[in-house]
Amino acid sequence: MFSSLLQRLQRLRPAGPTSFTRQVPAAIGALVTLLLTALASRAALGAAAVHSLPYLIAPMAASAVLLFCLPAAPLAQPWPVIGGNVVSALVGVACVQAGDPLVAAPLAGGLAIAAMASLRCLHPPGGAVAVTAVLGGAAVHQAGFWFVLAPVGLNSVLMVLGAMVWNKLSGHAYPHVQPAAQPPEQKAGFAKEDLDAALDSYGETLDVSRDDLASIFAETEQRAAERRARLHHCGELARPVPATLRPDMPLAAARALLVRHGVPALPVLDADGRPVGVLSMSSLVAAGGSASRPLPARARRATALLFGHDTVPTVGQLLEPDFIAVRETAPVTAMLARFHDGARQVFVVDGEGRLTGMVQPGDLLVGLDLGLQDAAA
Repeated sequence: MFSSLLQRLQRLRPAGPTSFTRQVPAAIGALVTLLLTALASRAALGAAAVHSLPYLIAPMAASAVLLFCLPAAPLAQPWPVIGGNVVSALVGVACVQAGDPLVAAPLAGGLAIAAMASLRCLHPPGGAVAVTAVLGGAAVHQAGFWFVLAPVGLNSVLMVLGAMVWNKLSGHAYPHVQPAAQPPEQKAGFAKEDLDAALDSYGETLDVSRDDLASIFAETEQRAAERRARLHHCGELARPVPATLRPDMPLAAARALLVRHGVPALPVLDADGRPVGVLSMSSLVAAGGSASRPLPARARRATALLFGHDTVPTVGQLLEPDFIAVRETAPVTAMLARFHDGARQVFVVDGEGRLTGMVQPGDLLVGLDLGLQDAAA
């Protein structure tokens, strides 16, 4: 029975990164900032006020949990912290006039939530600030609306400043910067309307913005694609090369093959089937432009006839020694960076360097889609 109860309690644990080692810096930052806030507020309030007003109100510790443990949360940003606490303090001081704390305290808490929501500065500790203004005692009641400025406003500003400094030192971005304004459908396989509809159907308010969710989903899809790519080898996606060239092949024949197959380039192989370069359509166009000048062409023809050389231009004269090739046993991720850099095709070779096939961007996309379908099956 006890073990069953324990298992049920474990299922109620919140998901997410809650490792102790990751929260130790947050705890240290909260301690230091609360201490400095208390010292600065006590100095600002003066000796006389210190004996009557609290120089550090308890809800600041609750704000510290958000500021240091969840600095990217919307409820932990500067406006919710400062605006939420100050607005709630104003509501609480006003509700003191209701008289009986039994009525005034719940009234302050409920109205503070409504005020924060309407001003888009919802901050959970703000509700405690409103109740503190009611139950804080005679000194708080006597201070009236000055209580809103100090200690509430002063504490809130100092806590935010401390969070900015500490999070920067610990490598976290605070205030949280929203992802660049870019339609989600350009980064992931869904439109912003889809995400809005999903959030509406969820029926609850999540402590994360739509843009952050879209960015997380897009990053997840990218990492999933890379993981699937690592499970496949380049040889699995390679298709036969439509034609190959030899260094001694006439350019006219090579040009006809390029045009017939509609590829940007064809590999040039040596006698052992190893690529020594490529002949691209762009190099043929450039050579055609220079060869169209009649006088140099006639001069080359006359010189060749004089010395008995063959004047037929060959592939070897225009081949480009720089080409992109990967091993067939390499993971597909080896080609992702190549295509990202603008490559239009990648050649695949075996362990001895002999050509076995080629991959174009469309082949890569089809291969990844098939891998995803296999994983789903």
